[in-house]
Amino acid sequence: MPDSSWIDSGKTEAPKMMDKGLGWIKNNRETFIGGSITILAAIIFAAYFFAHYLALRDTAWKNLFIAQQTGYGGNIAQAQELLADIEKTHGNTPAAYYATLTKGDMLFTQGKFKEAATEYAKLTAAPQDLAPIAIYALGKCKAAEGDLTGAQAQYTELLSKYPEHFISPEAHYSLAVAQELSGAKDLSRATYEKIALLYPDTSWAAQAKVKLTTPPAAPVKK
Repeated sequence: MPDSSWIDSGKTEAPKMMDKGLGWIKNNRETFIGGSITILAAIIFAAYFFAHYLALRDTAWKNLFIAQQTGYGGNIAQAQELLADIEKTHGNTPAAYYATLTKGDMLFTQGKFKEAATEYAKLTAAPQDLAPIAIYALGKCKAAEGDLTGAQAQYTELLSKYPEHFISPEAHYSLAVAQELSGAKDLSRATYEKIALLYPDTSWAAQAKVKLTTPPAAPVKK
């Protein structure tokens, strides 16, 4: 029911919201003070937490840069240790995902495809900017080991889940190559034609058109 006490007070107009608010504070001083302190504490804690998180995040990215430079400089073992430390210490930051991706990339360049695949597999459920890359990288690992069926499965999964991702044209081309090498000539040709149609102004379309005008590669012997 609306408050009509202002009628009995002799006032000719209803009190404004500010007057009501001040009146409530006057009659509930302890509640107001206690609530204000709680809210203020929550604000201070949130501000501290946010600032602390930003500091952690910045440190994680700096450490990731150092680890990458260490690895690209040739000290892979030390770089892997630094990357593992980022995963452990800054696991709640995006930098940890990229640390895992970098670990996989370094292992891949060393020809350690199974170890690289283990790292990439950790990222298949990562945020959408990394999950497609991880799935594609898994396909490359399988292809490098000669598992063309497995590679095709990874590329197909990527294209099914993330058809608009920037890596999709390359995944399409890798799928066509894997199909060609496995002896599925009709499938590979259809995929090359699809690439030329979907990505007409890209280097992948240009390469696909070359493939369509040259004899298919000999199947890989298992």
